Parts: sequence; C-alpha cells; structure tokens
Amino acid sequence: MAGTISVYDTIAQAKTVLLENKRPELLQERYFPTDEPLDLFEGEKVLFDLDQGDLRSGAFVKCGYVDGNTTTMFSNAVTPPRIADKDSINLCNDRDRVIFEQLCRAQGVLNPSHADAQEALLRIKGMRVVNRSARGIEILCAMLLQNNAIQFTMDTSPTDSTPVTIDVEYFDSGTELAPIENPQMYKPAANWGETGATPYDDVCAMVRTLVQNGGRAEDLLMSETAWSYLYADMNTKGLLNSQIHYTILANGEVKDLFSAEIKDAKCVGQAQFNGHVLNLIVYNGAYKNANGVMTQYLPADFVCVLAPGCGHTICGAVCLPNLAGMLTDGAPSIVQKVGKFIVSKIVDPYTGVVEIRCESRPLPAPYHIWGWITLGDADQEVDPGT
Repeated sequence: MAGTISVYDTIAQAKTVLLENKRPELLQERYFPTDEPLDLFEGEKVLFDLDQGDLRSGAFVKCGYVDGNTTTMFSNAVTPPRIADKDSINLCNDRDRVIFEQLCRAQGVLNPSHADAQEALLRIKGMRVVNRSARGIEILCAMLLQNNAIQFTMDTSPTDSTPVTIDVEYFDSGTELAPIENPQMYKPAANWGETGATPYDDVCAMVRTLVQNGGRAEDLLMSETAWSYLYADMNTKGLLNSQIHYTILANGEVKDLFSAEIKDAKCVGQAQFNGHVLNLIVYNGAYKNANGVMTQYLPADFVCVLAPGCGHTICGAVCLPNLAGMLTDGAPSIVQKVGKFIVSKIVDPYTGVVEIRCESRPLPAPYHIWGWITLGDADQEVDPGT
C-alpha cells in the first residue's frame, strides 16, 4: 500500500501530494494488515465483527431438528485511539533552509525549480510523520498479541494531561469481582531461563492448545532473548541437527515471508512442534518512547504462536478543519477524510511556517477468537478482589 494519503493544502493550493511507500512494520504487514477499502470506515467509530468460533457438529437425529442456534459473530462499535503527529517547515530555521537549498540544487543547474524543491521537502516531512504514526500502530499490535486486549491511557490534548482511557478486550474478562484470565495465554510450569523451564515442550503445548481451539499455527514469533532460550533447549534435546525438527538454520533461505525492507525481523529457520512446522521469526523492532528511550515492541520474554492474517487493522475517519472553507462562502469549514494515514498541510500566512500533520484512528483486531496463543508468566496470579 502506498503510504500516500492525501495532503490537503487549506490555504495556498488545493491538490494532492503523493508520498513514497512508508517503511513497513512486521506486525502490521504480516499479522494485522489493512484491507482497503473494507477496513476503512467513513465515521469516527469503527465496527468490528469477531467470529466466536462455532465448532459444533451437526446433530444426528431421525426426525425433527436439534436447536443448534449459536451466536457465532460478536459485533461492536468502538472509537479507536487517535494518533496525531506533526512536523514543520520553517525556512528561518537553518536546518530546514539548508535542506531546501540542497533540494534546489538537486533539481539541476540548468533548470532549478523552487516549487519542486518545496514538494520534495514536503514529502520528506510527510513520510516522517507517517512513519511515526505507523510505529504507534505497531505498539498497538504488540499490545494486542501480549494481552488479547488494548488497554492504556492517552492525554486529552497536548495542553491537557487529563487521561482518556482506552480499553478494548477481545475476550470475556468477567466482572470486577470475578475476573477471568485471558484464555489465549499459556502458563508454563517455569519461566524460560529459570530452573525447570522447558521451552520446546511449552511451544508444543501452545501449538496443541491453539489448534484444538480452531486456530492456525504457522509462525513462532519471539524476542531475541526467548529465541536464545529455545535454541539452547533444542540443542540440549539434540533437535538442532535433525532435519525433522529443525531446518534452514540461520541462513536466511526462508523467503517471501515479509518485506525485505523489514530489517529488524529475521526468520532464523523452521522447526517442528507436535507435527506442525513453524517459521521461527525473531523480531527486535524498537521505537523511541516519550522519554527518548529506545524500547522494544516485544518484551524480552515474548513468545507467540500465530498465523499470517490472523487479524486486521481497521481505521476510523478523521475530521479536519478546512480553512479555505472558513474564509469563503459555499465551502464546508470541516471535512471528513477516510484512510489509514491522513496527512494534511497547514500554512500560517503570518509566520510562513508550514505544518505537516498526520492523523490516524487505528484499531488492530482479530478476525476470530483463538487467532494466536501467547506465553504467559508462570508466577502470575489473578487477584479476585481486583
């Protein structure tokens, strides 16, 4: 998908600027892609349908019909979290001015075009904000795989830190007095890396549980630390040199699993668990958090059995101010735009500063229950009083 989305100039010129393809992210590309236009909604709220996984068999009966009426789809309307980021072009700023001058020279000595240089600078700034927004969606995808839910708080606005709670659960969590654990969380006898841990056997049990509940087991997605524990356990069990249990060890011959541009993910081979051959994918993607600290999308103990396309990212529409409409009659002062990333250009006629803004309302969601199973904490307990 092109990372281009419409860039609307509300003051100077009404036209669309196309952006180059954004940098792909593993979780969004392989597990939670956005199917346009099916996953794009024309309102702020989105509607997701979750297949409850009706696995009942038809009844054998000599006469009449047995009541097999089961609700297999759960639908709900949700307002997705909002991601909003911006960058600015200010030619009074030395850095922006130098980049602009370099772009002018890059157009050619014989026929330099300041307009083309400005468009190139807009694309650079636009792709930066799109990539930042994509990292935000990747955080949501990682959160969903860990908890089978998206739960966090965001500020009301840049000037108002009043928390806004986002709480979307894709399983029956019970009540506050009687909470229910996430059923798609496998609890090992011992945490990996600790005495008594059995990583290979744990993955076999995870695969068995997922498949028995109607899920698909094709990938084993891990952090670097988790892979080191599994590798050591398989080595101890003598499985690494067996073509039945392990193939294509760390030589990169497993191709076309995901884009080559995803440099922070690697398929290190394939292994057999309970008769299911899984792609071993190690993901060390990271982002810089609000405090400027590089943070991994996946925690150090992350292990998940899943399959490509187990979910999707659905997106709500965004409303933008149309400054031109505010100044002229007959044009709307507010416009609604549909897309995964909505990029707009706002010009301040008094200061000459150009702002490039990107807004997205994404909601990663599974297509059906038991789309994946994640390794839990052996020491975690649920407090029924919370």
